[in-house]
Amino acid sequence: MRFSDGTTLLATVPLTAGVARFTTSALQPGSHPVTAQYEGDPVFAGSGTAGPAAVTVGFSSPCLTTPHHGPLTVAEGQALCIGPGGSQSGPVQVRPGGALAVTGARITGPVSADGARAVTVCGSVLTGPVSVRGSSGYVLIGSAGAGERPCAGSTTTGPLVVEANTAGVEASANKVTGPVTVTGNSGAGLPPGKDAPAAESNRVTGPLRCEGNTPTLHQSGNTVTGPRTGQCR
Repeated sequence: MRFSDGTTLLATVPLTAGVARFTTSALQPGSHPVTAQYEGDPVFAGSGTAGPAAVTVGFSSPCLTTPHHGPLTVAEGQALCIGPGGSQSGPVQVRPGGALAVTGARITGPVSADGARAVTVCGSVLTGPVSVRGSSGYVLIGSAGAGERPCAGSTTTGPLVVEANTAGVEASANKVTGPVTVTGNSGAGLPPGKDAPAAESNRVTGPLRCEGNTPTLHQSGNTVTGPRTGQCR
């Protein structure tokens, strides 16, 4: 049985007594059109869901789509969305157990996430240091591969640190002016072929350091003006 989120394959799961079960913690906040498709075998014909089931991963408050000035803190059990039209002037801090999704927005100020449940940054402009450390859920900062859930790369002016996240990481298609560090990450993401952390098709003006990502680091197409060390050489 193939489970998909739109055109993104989530998993292929065997049938057990006519039932297939699939669980994941990798879905980011937002709406997900999930379908299931059985391709059939010599005995049974293929079948699938009549249409997608809408699975919504929600936020603890309405999405921020207007300018906001001052600090923003995301506590345990909370999920903050900054969407198109939204702008943030001031620091953003995600505490352990919180979640952050930034899409088509602007942030001026430091962004830090330590022990987050999930972090998504797509198609945004960030001015200030960005650090994502120790996340227990999927970290998505731009995607570059076909068949993946669309997430445009972002433009960051300042250091970018992605470190010690354990449930899958992709940081791709971004333009960064400043040092980039991708170290000690592990876990698989979506789609299933993304079996290791990935940093691909980025444009970096500054040093790029990649170390200790397991079982490996998918990295290709990166353009770097500066030294490259570790797995990104």
